[in-house]
Amino acid sequence: MGQKIAAFNESGEITAFYDSIDSPPKDGENVISITDEQWQTCLSQPGWTVVDGTLFAPVPPSEAEQLRLAQRIQCQRLQAACELAIIAGFASTALGAQPNAYGSQLTDQNNLLSALSAAQGQPASWSTPLWCADGKGEWAFRPHTAAQVQSVNRDWLAFRTALQQRYAERVSRVQAAVTAQAVQEVAWK
Repeated sequence: MGQKIAAFNESGEITAFYDSIDSPPKDGENVISITDEQWQTCLSQPGWTVVDGTLFAPVPPSEAEQLRLAQRIQCQRLQAACELAIIAGFASTALGAQPNAYGSQLTDQNNLLSALSAAQGQPASWSTPLWCADGKGEWAFRPHTAAQVQSVNRDWLAFRTALQQRYAERVSRVQAAVTAQAVQEVAWK
């Protein structure tokens, strides 16, 4: 192994590392020689730059930048939690006083939407099966009348809307937070 070399662009951002023996730089590249220790440090801490031939450590992010990053990350976490909650299933009393469990994966949502569309204008005797579990947790393809399909859909909309409102409230709290710690304290639960 030879001398370590850092290549950099016009802005001073390091773009590549070379070794004078194993992988020499291309002719015409902006480069500086660096020690093995500097090379290891640059690899473990991205953001080093070169100014007037001197290697400079990255500037730590400001509190405002840290806050924005924390807010972005926490909003992504909240979104993921909301999405998981939405597809975790919901309960409906469309078939009677005892609630049944219904799936809410994308396929389940599409099936419910198709059943709802088909139920429009149907006589009271009409029915279509929907997949649901009874109070014992036994899943079956149970018949639903048009009114029951509409009831399941109302329960689905109420369930989903409540989760979306919860998400919106959490995001508002994240955006109103003034410290990264306050942002991280806003949890889905």
